[in-house]
Amino acid sequence: MNKYKFGQLIASVLFLTLLFGCSIKAESKAFDGALTAAEAALTNEKIKPNNDLQNLSLYIPSHISISEETNSNLILKNEDQTIILFYNPLEFATSKLNYEEASSDEDYLMLESFESKEKFGYIKISSGKKHTYELQIGAGSVKVTTLTTKSKLEEDAATMMKIANSIEYK
Repeated sequence: MNKYKFGQLIASVLFLTLLFGCSIKAESKAFDGALTAAEAALTNEKIKPNNDLQNLSLYIPSHISISEETNSNLILKNEDQTIILFYNPLEFATSKLNYEEASSDEDYLMLESFESKEKFGYIKISSGKKHTYELQIGAGSVKVTTLTTKSKLEEDAATMMKIANSIEYK
């Protein structure tokens, strides 16, 4: 191999290493932002519900609509994004049931929990399809899941936790 080709090979390897390293840092920063946003949304003052349903009341931001309602589930839509909300009125705000279920599947990129005296929450991020992430937010008896992009992880984590934290059972 001549010196020119060897130099190109070394330059290519260095470029790919740098590119990969920056990608990991960007992903880590996005995960940290999502964790901070979810934890803040759980521990900040609860948002008052603005939607009354058959079994519960909850806050839903104006840009999100209810697509379907079944026993223990809501399907929400944010344009082409589907958000699945599962709730269990028999569990408490400090319940770790959904977290324990989430942690039993070890195929995740991040799983972090946080709690106070009256609340338990968690965030789980897994690989999705085609540059997406599966984002799961839990707040006691509520689990909210969606597919999102790296650039929307923080925003979606905050929104989903606000929704989960607002639920009041009837």
